[in-house]
Amino acid sequence: MKQKSIAIMAAGMGSRFGGLKQTHAVINDYAILDFSIYDALQAGFNHIVFIVREDILEVFKKRYSKKLPENIQIDFVIQNISAIPKRKKPWGTGHALLSLKESIKNNFALINADDFYGQKAFNLMHDALFLNKKHQNYFIGYRLKNTLSDFGTVSRGECILNDEEELVSIIERTNISKDNTKMSLNSIVSMNFWGFTPDIFKIANKLFQVFLDEHKGSETAEFYIPKVVDYMIKEKTMTFKMLESNTVWFGVTYKDDESMVKKQLQELISEGVYPTKLW
Repeated sequence: MKQKSIAIMAAGMGSRFGGLKQTHAVINDYAILDFSIYDALQAGFNHIVFIVREDILEVFKKRYSKKLPENIQIDFVIQNISAIPKRKKPWGTGHALLSLKESIKNNFALINADDFYGQKAFNLMHDALFLNKKHQNYFIGYRLKNTLSDFGTVSRGECILNDEEELVSIIERTNISKDNTKMSLNSIVSMNFWGFTPDIFKIANKLFQVFLDEHKGSETAEFYIPKVVDYMIKEKTMTFKMLESNTVWFGVTYKDDESMVKKQLQELISEGVYPTKLW
């Protein structure tokens, strides 16, 4: 069976949320992550890779090792910071990406653990990665207005596109809120739902070494995926095609987000989009 991989970035500290939000149950003992896994399996992905910190590895193994269908391959990789003096948090999404280089050899998707992307996004990405013979890189694009929290600021990758809906540039924007943004609310943004070919690893590794030389003494600097993508676009080594979703994002960036997330998931279950029991 052809390996169809999706990797889940779950090594974050959850500092704004105040705990391990990646596995925090919001409804029927399920976390947002569980709905993403369900959507991925329904779309046709058959290989799940969890990117975690070493101190939460056993939590994820206990939760998922024997829970998912037997025909689904599950792997766990560590986003390691042990070799970096004084560093208490991971180096960011670009570093998470690099942790996959020994586990994935084919086209793959990559998502955040704590964001709800919607079923359409997983179907679009699966078909683009595994049914499209062009083997491009992809990202799911969302309108900024559909991705904001009512309870604080968020970070988003602002996407500039050409007429073919390919990325021309992506800029990591931080501290965005409904009341504080210089971007149009109709701007296309990335929510870190990517589709890559394995060629990404060589370039990302080169850029990370440069980043480390510049920031090796920092306890807070982060190496973001958009930095890798923007470099590849500028160097014309790869193209990134947008797959647009009109789904309204929700997630638990802040503790106060939880009640709204629970309400939205309950509505989707009531409408029959999701079963009461996912597996």
